[in-house]
Amino acid sequence: MNRLSRGALLLTVLFLLGSVATSFSTHSKPVPKAPDAHMAAYYWFLIPGDYFNDYATLADEEDEWWWYYDGVLINTNPMGGTLIAKGYINGNIPHTGFPLINLYAHFTY
Repeated sequence: MNRLSRGALLLTVLFLLGSVATSFSTHSKPVPKAPDAHMAAYYWFLIPGDYFNDYATLADEEDEWWWYYDGVLINTNPMGGTLIAKGYINGNIPHTGFPLINLYAHFTY
């Protein structure tokens, strides 16, 4: 075997070992997931009056209002809805920022 083919064989083996080691090191660490918007908790204030209601996720608050209004559609879509609650990132009174989420009830009767 001449020197050129030995060098090429050595470089090939090193390249393969490096790629195998890299693949093991990247797969051993779990990739963190982006936070889901529905999993964030907010401070909910009732409208009208701006009274504190609770500290809950968006899904929990939608369920709570769905039970309270006996099956009325509750969501964040303002089209044709009545504003019932505002969600803030902090519970400061007076509020130090704008609400991040507004909840609407869609009464159809």
